[in-house]
Amino acid sequence: MRRTLIISGICLLAAAFVLSWLHQRSTRFDYLISQAAARNGVDFYLAKALIYEESWFRPGSRGSAGEVGLMQITRAAASDFAVKTGFPAHSTEQLIEPDLNVEIGCWYLGNSLEHYKDSPNPLLFALFRYNAGESRANNWLRLALSSPPPAGTSPEQYYLSLAEYPKTRAYVSRILKRYRSRNFLF
Repeated sequence: MRRTLIISGICLLAAAFVLSWLHQRSTRFDYLISQAAARNGVDFYLAKALIYEESWFRPGSRGSAGEVGLMQITRAAASDFAVKTGFPAHSTEQLIEPDLNVEIGCWYLGNSLEHYKDSPNPLLFALFRYNAGESRANNWLRLALSSPPPAGTSPEQYYLSLAEYPKTRAYVSRILKRYRSRNFLF
């Protein structure tokens, strides 16, 4: 009996530690995210869901195509940001810094939302653009506008089905699910 209580206590302490660590990991950049999201007209929870998907809140993350940081910023996005906002060009090491990375990511996401504001689903097409690029997102938008969703299919599911890349469909679906649930622990 005593052994069972000790083991239960240890398990409870371990679970509390893990939950505390997950909470700290998922909230430590909240202030940064909220400030950058507000400046760029992006919902805080959308930016946070994207960061969860892109890097799981690891600021030093590097992607296989050269993306870096919390929001997996590309050199092209950083250059576009520098040109359009008047900021000086940035080195890859500077792009890893959370404050700059989140600012550029929220700026790009905000521009994407603005770009697709008149589309049938601005959020979905903005996420398509963030993941697959503007030309692909525009192609999928043209397809969406050329024919209505079939009967019995939700518009969102129909628009998701237009992306021919399973990874892009899954990426956007996961972000939308996390954004709507606001669960950033698991």
